[in-house]
Amino acid sequence: MNMEKPPQAMSLFELLARRWSLGAPVRQVLANAAGTAVVALLEDGRLAFLRMEDAESPEKRLRMELDSGRMTIRPREQPLPAPVVSEGPVAALDLPVVRCGEQGFAFVHARGSEVWHATARGQLLRKATLNGVAITALAARPQAQQLVVAQEGGQVTLLSEEWGEVIATSTLAHPVARLAISADGARIACWGPGQVTILRGDLTAEAQVAVEGSALTLAFSPDGRWLAGGCAEKALFLVDLAAGKADRIVDFPDAVKTAAFCGASNALIASGAYRVVGWQGPDLPFGDYGGTALSTGRPGLIPVEVLAPQPGRALCAVGYANGLVVLGRIGERDELMLAEGQGKPVTALAWTQDGAHLAMGGADGSVAIATFPKTMFK
Repeated sequence: MNMEKPPQAMSLFELLARRWSLGAPVRQVLANAAGTAVVALLEDGRLAFLRMEDAESPEKRLRMELDSGRMTIRPREQPLPAPVVSEGPVAALDLPVVRCGEQGFAFVHARGSEVWHATARGQLLRKATLNGVAITALAARPQAQQLVVAQEGGQVTLLSEEWGEVIATSTLAHPVARLAISADGARIACWGPGQVTILRGDLTAEAQVAVEGSALTLAFSPDGRWLAGGCAEKALFLVDLAAGKADRIVDFPDAVKTAAFCGASNALIASGAYRVVGWQGPDLPFGDYGGTALSTGRPGLIPVEVLAPQPGRALCAVGYANGLVVLGRIGERDELMLAEGQGKPVTALAWTQDGAHLAMGGADGSVAIATFPKTMFK
């Protein structure tokens, strides 16, 4: 007897997300400031551009059942538009793509000494050539409509976001491999092996503090008092900028690839442990003081690879080495599984600035964009 299999219920990921396969592992995903496009930096140096516009967004597929009043989302019916992908390797792999203006992006060309501009539709234009000296770090300073560029030899330069002309330059006493910009744009953190220098907006030095560890990520607290750095040595460093001192939190199970502050709760959260590690700011651990620890989500069997706090809410997205992606409220145990693990690591997570969309990149070469209905987080 032939029997038809009953239809299987669709997962939350299938209902909310669009997914593309790009053929190479994904290093970074980033939405532009306007939230109209996502760029993905691939392991082979190509850039892929995905439009946020969605003819079948979850909001458009929501339906209310008349008999029960329950909201449901119907499955997609149309194929997804193909992303625009650069014809060959164009971007330097070890440097981030950053936002540039409302619609575009800026990145360092694979040649190493040129800053390029990318539009939301994937058009690539050279913005600045910096004397043939290799670029070692790049950051956006949208508050002043500027880009911050570090080069070999410790030189830090401010570029006009629109035209790429040099606004100011300064040479530090150490090389710079990581940059971070404070929330108000008034400070620029420049990390190099063994130390971090804090610059004002005109590139004059405000402080220099010795730190231990190889920083993989760098972030200011919302109030500008703290600087956090996740380290390859399975540690997290904290710099108390008011005191001009640094401390270190050690013995993470894995490298701390992401350390970030949640603006909505002023909490510091970090990857590298079997659950999201966190502390309630400004009560952070320092010296002999343990701070106010926060427990977020449930402990698992593998360390957290990456995480991303949602703008505007005390919520974060969490990615694991097995491909699992969950959403959790910071400081709470409950979490929501967004994507089931498929065996390959989640390598990148990024929200749009309005918190309505989450971009996800994986070692399997996939990029997905999950769009959340307005009622999702009420």
